[in-house]
This record gives sequence, structure tokens and C-alpha cells, in this order.
Amino acid sequence: MQECLRLAERGRGSVSPNPMVGAVLVRKGRVLGRGYHARFGGPHAEVNCLGSVRGSTADSTLYVNLEPCAYYGKTPPCVDAVIAAGVREVFTAMKDPNPRVAGRGIRKLRSAGITVHVGLLGDEAKRLNRAFIRHTTVRRPFVHLKIAQSLDGMIAGPRRDNRWITSSASRALVHRMRSEHDAVLVGAGTIRADNPLLTVRSARGRNPHVVILDGRLNVSPKARIFTGRRKRLVFVCTTCRAARRRQRVVEALIRQDVRVLEFESPTATLALRPVLRRLHRLNIGSILVEGGQEVFTQFVRERVVDEMSIFLAPRVLAGGISAFREAARRAFAHLVDPASITVRVIGRDILLNWIVREE
Repeated sequence: MQECLRLAERGRGSVSPNPMVGAVLVRKGRVLGRGYHARFGGPHAEVNCLGSVRGSTADSTLYVNLEPCAYYGKTPPCVDAVIAAGVREVFTAMKDPNPRVAGRGIRKLRSAGITVHVGLLGDEAKRLNRAFIRHTTVRRPFVHLKIAQSLDGMIAGPRRDNRWITSSASRALVHRMRSEHDAVLVGAGTIRADNPLLTVRSARGRNPHVVILDGRLNVSPKARIFTGRRKRLVFVCTTCRAARRRQRVVEALIRQDVRVLEFESPTATLALRPVLRRLHRLNIGSILVEGGQEVFTQFVRERVVDEMSIFLAPRVLAGGISAFREAARRAFAHLVDPASITVRVIGRDILLNWIVREE
């Protein structure tokens, strides 16, 4: 099962919103085949594992870190392939939380006379696919807040001229984080102030989609994030009122293949839960939130955070822009479980990471 989890990791950043799954087939103590889910829409781990076997698969034991699926999606049900292969025993780390599966695969295997064991390395399997579990059970993307700040808690200096607060090693890790999430999210203020590309450059991997929160629709269609050729989607989330008032901006964005998502709101501030639900329906399974202050504050206040990463640089900016407004600082306590915090040294920086406890 540990090998299954290692294999499953190879699909990180490529299979979402599907889960990461690895599979190993064994007979009489000898490994017959291995496989993992490599890309969204491609064959699942069980099928790749069975397909890697040369010779008979009869009377074998299958290890897989997630219950085999039992419905037709982009591919046929994996349970049918497992049954047809003559597998006699299956060890799975956890049930699939997807309501379309949720034990159906296990029941179908047992009905075919296959012995099924559930729970081997279950906690490890849940940690691996925590984004998939959140996306599936709560019906919104997994939300990961990433903050880079100085020792005095600033994410930008007094004149916003300290573009890079953290080290090149930390920035490379952030680029890898981007490649492992479906989308990166920022506020319109970040687009106006920094004009970022939000691409993956210091690591290998795909560029994430981009989500911009802009309740007033003040972004410029000439910003770098909108121009040039790209293989990713860019979403601008705004209010219906702003879209009506700035119809020319909407039209200019649409001409550049930007998807403008409109939401009813009595103010210029968008409620996050409707935005996240819409993104969930658009197959965005995980989001890396990169700022700025207003966005960080809103995610904390509305309690839609699942993981936090704070890169702490050994420098003092002596003023500037802090990560949160005061109201968010008071709400911050619910996000922190001290026992779950891990600490790593990244270059000259310190990375604090933790999973937010569920309420």
C-alpha cells in the first residue's frame, strides 16, 4: 500500500479534479504489475496496473489506495476490469467519498466473490487526497492560502518596492505549489499593483488556471495576465452591477477568451461561497490563494480555508502592507491547530504549514 501511495503521487497536478490513485498487483509474494492515474480523462490506476501485467492476472491480490469506481464516467468502471481479470482479493485504503461510488465498488467486488479489505493506511490515503475529499464532500474547491511575509508581518513594503520578500528557494517551491493546484487566485489589486503572470517558471509542471476577484471590474484588459497565447483559463469574478456598468471592459475581456463570471451582490465585495461553488461546477478542484491583503482577510473571515502556508523571511520591512486587516486577525484563531503545524527551512526562510481543522 505504501507503494500505491508513492505511485499515486506521480499524478499530482495532472489528475485533478480526480483523485490521485496508485495500484499494485501481487501473486504469491511477487509483484505482477503497477499503475497509477496519470492524467484527468485517462485510464485509471487499476486499468493501467492490470494492463502492465505480462501473463495471467488470475488468483492475484490488488492493492489500491482508493475504492475502485463503479460507474461510467470518462472511462468504464474499474470494478469491471478487476472482476474480469480474475483478482481474488482487494486491499483498499479508503472508500471513495464520491456519492456516485461511496461503497458501490466494494459491494460489487464482494458480490463477485472477491474478498475486500478496507482501511489499510487509511489516514495516509486521506492526507494524500485531502483536496479531492474536500472538493467532493463540501462541493467547493480545496482552498490553500499561501502568504510570504517579513518578520514584522508585512507582505509588501511601504512603497511596494520590495517585490521579493522571500528567497529564490521559497519562490521555486511556490511555483511547484502552483503546478499542483488547479487554479491560483488573486484580487484585482494584485493585478493592478504587480501585473503578474502567475505562471510556473522555477519548477516543472503545468500552469494553473487563474481566478481574479474584482467586484468593481477595475482590471485593465491590457494586463499581462490577459494578453498573449495560453493553454489555461482565466476567470474574472465580478458583480452583475459592475458588469452592466463596465460593459466595454467585459467585451474586451471576452474577446481575449477571458471568462467573466457575474454574481449578484448588494456591494462591490463578492461573497466567497457562491464564487467557490461556481468554480466547483467548472471542475476547479483546488485553489492556491496568493493575495493580497483584502483577499486574505476575506477568506479568513468567511472561514473557507483548508490549508495554510506562511513563508517567513528573515527581514524587517518597518511598515507597509500586512497580510490581514485587524478584523481577520481576530478570526485567525479558528484556523490554527498548533499540534498540526510543520516547520521547514527553505533557503533562508522558514515555512509554516498546517491543515485547518474542520468545524
